[in-house]
Amino acid sequence: METTIFGPPGTGKTTRLISIVKDAIADGMDPNRIAFMSFSKKAAEEAKTRAIAELDVDSRDLIWFRTLHSLAFNCLGMRGQDVFKGADFHKLGELVGLEFKANASNNMSDGVLFIPGGGGDKYLSMVQEARVREVTLEQQFNDAANYNLHFQQLRVLAKAYEDLKKELRKRDFVDMIEDFIEQGTSPRFDLLIIDEAQDLAPLQWRMVKEVLVPNSKQVYYAGDDDQCIYSWMGVRVSDFLGASDRKMVLDKSYRVPLTVHKFADQLVRRVATRQEKVWQPVEREGNLSWHRDIMELDLESGEWLILTRTNYIANKIASRLKDDGYLFWREGAGWSLSQNVLDGIEVWLKLCRGQDLAAEELKKFSKILSGNVITRSGRRTLESLDPEQSYTLDDLIAQCGLDATAETPWMSVLKVSDREVAYITSVRRRGEKLLSGKPRIRISTIHKAKGGEADNVALFLDSSRACVESLDQDSEVRVFYVGATRAKKHLHLIEPTGYYGFAA
Repeated sequence: METTIFGPPGTGKTTRLISIVKDAIADGMDPNRIAFMSFSKKAAEEAKTRAIAELDVDSRDLIWFRTLHSLAFNCLGMRGQDVFKGADFHKLGELVGLEFKANASNNMSDGVLFIPGGGGDKYLSMVQEARVREVTLEQQFNDAANYNLHFQQLRVLAKAYEDLKKELRKRDFVDMIEDFIEQGTSPRFDLLIIDEAQDLAPLQWRMVKEVLVPNSKQVYYAGDDDQCIYSWMGVRVSDFLGASDRKMVLDKSYRVPLTVHKFADQLVRRVATRQEKVWQPVEREGNLSWHRDIMELDLESGEWLILTRTNYIANKIASRLKDDGYLFWREGAGWSLSQNVLDGIEVWLKLCRGQDLAAEELKKFSKILSGNVITRSGRRTLESLDPEQSYTLDDLIAQCGLDATAETPWMSVLKVSDREVAYITSVRRRGEKLLSGKPRIRISTIHKAKGGEADNVALFLDSSRACVESLDQDSEVRVFYVGATRAKKHLHLIEPTGYYGFAA
């Protein structure tokens, strides 16, 4: 039996899925015969953590809470050294004269085929997308409408990539899916849940429909066609809409307030092909406002999620906020201030408070110490502290020749540029806590923020030529619908400044 669960924004889709698992186990189902497949590694891990907490089971009992790539990897008996990654990409770059900047550990770890970084990453992303879409390179190139890339270079990379994989006898994540389909066998499941199913590309749907479903007794597809935002990766909303004949809609949001719900509903009704859904907002009025510039917003307090259509726009906003002394988290890049500096400040403040610190923490601290307060020999001593011991500030002064006291300000102790000192000073002047651990302001593209939420959402309606010309209107509407529905209380719409903008 196959069932599709439609979960509009904030309607508790994961909670419902966990309850299905809970009921199945209560009825005597073996947890090892339950599969919870998610689009992203993060989502799969979160579902597993919640299931363990609510179901009184051990993590070893839920071995099939994973991504499709992870399932294929496991069933094919692969090892880490069998995967094309890390140094392999550097070798590929040398062969074709391209640079790959993306962290190899991110390669498809969150459902995305390749995280765009340098020019080489963009070419490789296109190669991988053509494979999961099951289209030719030429069609993928034409559909992408990336005016900075060249088709001949794409062909060269694609051939070199396949040749190098064969030479090294390694497979990538797309190969895993293809090999799994070709093998045609999978573990047998009493219950199979495919979460975020609206985001599956054609190749992934083949894996599900041709191999997993025939080996499963009960199947649930969970997602929301209105939040299908990976069309550039070949995702077809029709695959999700047609997944099963039995459908149910979660009809109560626990996040989206009335005003935002009304706007989002008007927006999504512009989509031509969709499942009609009636769902209710949370019992909160909320607020929606229009602005010409982000500096019209009061960012001094409260929780903020700033969303943009592209990384280019996100980077521009990040630069402006940094110039104005705001501390923020940039999704995919981390804090607006160097993590080393943040860690260094934290260690120094602990030492000044008289705390004993482990040698390992102090060794990292030594790397950012200014040469004005410690000699080279002192730094070497600091780096070779006994790992079994802990140390105070007085110990460092006595044993390592540290020329500083508890009254010495951190900016005199740490190796920090004048620009960073000025930025930190500005941040502190605003009353921001450097070491709060939780970002008050987050900047993200809409795609990276999917599943996130905040009291205040600032949604930029600027887009780009490539987005507008390569994607259909339905796809763009869905992207901005996802952005708008992240708001728990207030939605602030920033009007487009250029020709390529979204007409909300």
